[in-house]
Amino acid sequence: MGSRDYLKLGDYNVICDVCRFKYKASECKLRWDNLFVCPHCYEERQPQDFVKGVKDDPRVPIARPDPEPRFVTGEVDPDSL
Repeated sequence: MGSRDYLKLGDYNVICDVCRFKYKASECKLRWDNLFVCPHCYEERQPQDFVKGVKDDPRVPIARPDPEPRFVTGEVDPDSL
């Protein structure tokens, strides 16, 4: 006979879905992944599971067209610069 084999009216024995030890149903909880677990195996859901992604805006705020290439042949006129 184990430590959980006693009579408690309105309660019953259950097996933890994680550690497979015997507990009373009143000691166990239903976990977020739908497992019925003991207090030692119970864990809260990771907060990172609820984070939503932020859509990125790849546009450039001020867009300018590329200037026409200026090819210089021979002498350079300083006024044309």
